[in-house]
Amino acid sequence: MKGGDSHSKEARTVQELQIVGLSCSLLLPKGYNTGTDRWPVLYINGEIPVAEFMAALGKAGIPAEFILLAVRPESWNDDFTPWSAPPFGRGEMPPQGRAKRYLGRLTEEIKPYIDANYRTQPEPEHTALLGYSLGGLAALYSMYVTDRFGWIGSLSGSLWYDGFCEFMEEKSPLRPEGNVYLSLGKRESRSRDPRMRRVTDCTKRVKEILEEQLTKAGSSGAGRSVSFGGICASERYRTGEVCLEWNEGGHFHDTAGRFARAVAWMVQGADPMCYTDRKRAANGIQTDHRIATAPMEDF
Repeated sequence: MKGGDSHSKEARTVQELQIVGLSCSLLLPKGYNTGTDRWPVLYINGEIPVAEFMAALGKAGIPAEFILLAVRPESWNDDFTPWSAPPFGRGEMPPQGRAKRYLGRLTEEIKPYIDANYRTQPEPEHTALLGYSLGGLAALYSMYVTDRFGWIGSLSGSLWYDGFCEFMEEKSPLRPEGNVYLSLGKRESRSRDPRMRRVTDCTKRVKEILEEQLTKAGSSGAGRSVSFGGICASERYRTGEVCLEWNEGGHFHDTAGRFARAVAWMVQGADPMCYTDRKRAANGIQTDHRIATAPMEDF
């Protein structure tokens, strides 16, 4: 635990910043202003319902011992897509595929600014990038264009995006010891859009690709025993882990809860509800958190 726990009554407010022309929301952890600790950083592609997210973490007993920075793009459809593709709907402009440019600004300008002006732990193992929908697509895409993030979360990610699975199969992550959390609503494949109906199959395929590409601790001897936020409940190496978790509802159901479940997995390790953690659960690896989620199924 960080020393900030003794300052539980410290008021925390979201600060609105402009960093290199992008609007950002910053939340510092309890005790930040009265201590000297350095903190991991949770970057968010786009917006996050901060109050609901923090309430979900608190209810589950998950310590929010990190700096949170949500970065709003100039254009959701353009900045979070890796290349151009057909329009998503009638009357819409085609996405322009500027994710590489956005991620360059995030890693070469925004992250250095945060590291220089706040007490961060700047190393990849203490730096996470999460996103929802297209923001989740961009988070996963970042693995192939930068090695700055040791933790990736793609929540209801738009992994049906044209050519993305094929791209992953042809490329290799720049940080193969990274950890990835995927989640999806059980009703998301019921979209009327034939492209978006592929999301369940594509998400399962992404999980399989990542399991082949990422390096688990022990396989190369290079693993480090860390969890995001400095908590490692199971006291084991955490590298190359992939979790796919199913949630109730469709694409927009319980957004805050899905973010909270991602962070819970990052800070506390294997969750029996995770698609890829069943064998670990059978071997007696347990976690403390219980944030309501959908029953696990192979469907």
